[in-house]
Amino acid sequence: MLGDCYSAEFFRDIKNNRIRSALTQIADETQEDLLYYESVLKDFGCTVIRPELDHNDSIMNYVNEKNGALHGRQGVPKSPLQPRDAQLIIGNTALITQYDHFSIADALKQYSNDTRDCRSAPLPEFKYNEIWCRASGDWPKYSDYKVNHQNKSFFKPHVWKELQDLDYNFFISLSSATVMMIGTQVFVPKTNYHTQIELDMLRSLPYFKDFDVNFHELDGHADGNFHPIKPGAILSLYDVQNYSETFPGWDVCYLPDQGLDKVEGFLKLKRQVSGKWWVPGQEDNSEFTHFVETWLNDWVGYVEETVFDVNVLVLDEHHVCVNNLNPTVVKFLKKHNMEPVLVPWRHRYFWDGGLHCITLDLYREGVQQDYFPERTHSIIDKEF
Repeated sequence: MLGDCYSAEFFRDIKNNRIRSALTQIADETQEDLLYYESVLKDFGCTVIRPELDHNDSIMNYVNEKNGALHGRQGVPKSPLQPRDAQLIIGNTALITQYDHFSIADALKQYSNDTRDCRSAPLPEFKYNEIWCRASGDWPKYSDYKVNHQNKSFFKPHVWKELQDLDYNFFISLSSATVMMIGTQVFVPKTNYHTQIELDMLRSLPYFKDFDVNFHELDGHADGNFHPIKPGAILSLYDVQNYSETFPGWDVCYLPDQGLDKVEGFLKLKRQVSGKWWVPGQEDNSEFTHFVETWLNDWVGYVEETVFDVNVLVLDEHHVCVNNLNPTVVKFLKKHNMEPVLVPWRHRYFWDGGLHCITLDLYREGVQQDYFPERTHSIIDKEF
């Protein structure tokens, strides 16, 4: 799947020309880049499906204009541009883990019958309290449980087993963008799971039956922190993992940040938008900036903390889609007999999503491989 975004027509009813022209430029250039990306994917033998948007829709269906002022209660929904942010392909199952544009789920359900919607699961804390009200007399007070939740000896054996057997669905707190799969290994953020019971139950979910579940301490999206590009080679930010346990012996290419602190245009806008987004050439367009901050806050991320050179898409064992020819990355790819395939992604600083984020692998040829056959237990990475 390759994501999509609103076309220029979506913004046609905005009367302020400075706002409308900026948004239509972003839309037109993004559509051009997406069409080129789609052609590259097809050239390499991929079958590409896209979410379908209603081209009669207008942004003014979500905001009201009166006397030149905009009024309303909510922002404009995000376009289905980054399907990997809220959808996870695990084995042969598509998991919808968070709320996203409905057209992504529609396209997945048309593609496969095995699409599971996991968004309505209860939060663990609420479920714990609910069950505690019905617990047997052998269970400790909930306040005592919270202090001793990882101390097995604190509980009577049958209570410990009952706690482990609780039927939770934790996907409400599992962001697919934080998950990374490599062969038979799957890495999820430990910070989302606070007790050993929760960790064990996550491992026991049927979706992970063909995987060893490991935990990392990364903040943010996994593919914006590190990216295994082939067995033995990783692109990575500095200081996110030490890799000595998670990927022992693999060659790691460490990349510096984007250097936006040296870009005059970004610096001019930074204080107004808290470092979240940037459209080159629109730094002095205060009407546009105000509009984005008021209505499109869910569209933008936090680009000051994003390094797009890590967020690449591997096409096969010899080709990697990149958004620019970073000399460090190109040299590393050459070292591992891989070639960069340049795919322009001009408005990445506005969308805050890279070439990996805006795609979603649905099916790959070949079989699942175990790249760590000597590994006998799950790993918890402690960062540097």
